[in-house]
Amino acid sequence: MTILVRRITLFFVLAAFSAAGVVVLMKWSDARKFSEPRTLLSRFPVEDAIVMNVDFASVRGAGLLSPSRTLEPEYKQFLDGTGFDYRKDLDSVTASFSKSGNFFIARGRFDWKKLRDYAAHQGGSCYQQLCRMPGSTPERRISFLPLRDDTMALAVSTDDLAANRLTRQGAPITAPLPSAPVWLLIPGAALRDSAAFPPNLSLMLSALTNADRLVVTVALSGGGLAAKMEATCRSKDDARVLASQLRTMTAKLKAALQQDKQARTDELAQMLVSGTFADNGERVDGQWPFDRSLIASLTSGI
Repeated sequence: MTILVRRITLFFVLAAFSAAGVVVLMKWSDARKFSEPRTLLSRFPVEDAIVMNVDFASVRGAGLLSPSRTLEPEYKQFLDGTGFDYRKDLDSVTASFSKSGNFFIARGRFDWKKLRDYAAHQGGSCYQQLCRMPGSTPERRISFLPLRDDTMALAVSTDDLAANRLTRQGAPITAPLPSAPVWLLIPGAALRDSAAFPPNLSLMLSALTNADRLVVTVALSGGGLAAKMEATCRSKDDARVLASQLRTMTAKLKAALQQDKQARTDELAQMLVSGTFADNGERVDGQWPFDRSLIASLTSGI
């Protein structure tokens, strides 16, 4: 009888542990699916948008987010008010940029009380979970809310409730997405909108107006970094012409830099003139090697 009782007890203990294991596994699986870029992207407005994803945890792990020696006053004010330092608290950001606004889903460690207090101190307000505050211009209204304790939905738009749009999940994106820690997807429609890019990039991207889609990735390459590009064209002839145009634009930019002494110190421009291009069927591949110091320069002060 004692042996039977022990066996029954052991059975229930094992069953309980198995059930707990299944629950933990299911929660882990749900959390992983929630954070996948293709799942997050299903929350964004469906339109021709520039889409970006940055795995800050991987970038930080590679030693590419060293602290700035001096901080810009506005960023220091934000850091003091919210306690949020992207260099150590941010794990990933998925974003879309379009005419309807800029939308972000960020994973990391957030002090929600401090963030709400900061919004109020900046002339904003919070109702339930949604906070809204004025941006740098009247048409830039900022809104944010937690999707989970470790995930923020944030929007910059003319609509000061725009972050609410990110609470609804649509069908997961089925198109293939890059695996690099940093990537950018630009649809053809956005490539034809030169006003959306800085001057140096506008000159380079002006050759890409006939491309259907542009994919840019940034990853570790040897002892440095490399930005790579894949531009999808309608035909092999279009790809051949595009590769030639990109080489020509690079040569023009290089000549312009040689004439402008101040521009010679622009590390981003220096990276752009180092680009190489090759057509591969209906696709054009490009690559720009650059040093880690470029990231330090671009993130200086923040």
